[in-house]
Amino acid sequence: MTVELRPITAENFRTVIKLEVRPDQSDFVAPNVRSIAETYVYPDADPRAVYSGDEAVGFVLFHPIDKDKPAEGHCIVRLMIAHQFQGRGLGREALEAAVAWIHRERGVDRVRLSVVPSNESARKLYRSAGFVETGELDHGELVMVRSS
Repeated sequence: MTVELRPITAENFRTVIKLEVRPDQSDFVAPNVRSIAETYVYPDADPRAVYSGDEAVGFVLFHPIDKDKPAEGHCIVRLMIAHQFQGRGLGREALEAAVAWIHRERGVDRVRLSVVPSNESARKLYRSAGFVETGELDHGELVMVRSS
């Protein structure tokens, strides 16, 4: 199965904001509607829907680490797969698609993300995808970086 990242549009907006994680995961990622709203406050942010075939299954939000220093890299600020689609490998595919998007669209090799320390499944996924914990904390979350 292959995932694709698509822009948020009038046609998929309602579908994307309805995608939710399991209740026990709600402390790990903000609701998609909030993330999309943040793009109006942070115009350099870039939201994308994660699709598997023709079905929206998740959401990802990108942001430059420092818009004045693009060589610093780019962030995956949010990444989620809706609860009904979890356990199918889509999270790993979405993560790789997000990294590829950053390389292709932003032309940088350094990708940064942060994770709630107690979210062991996400930490394991990120580590297995080559992300390394830096020892930094960002708003209480562990910072991880991957460079190609």
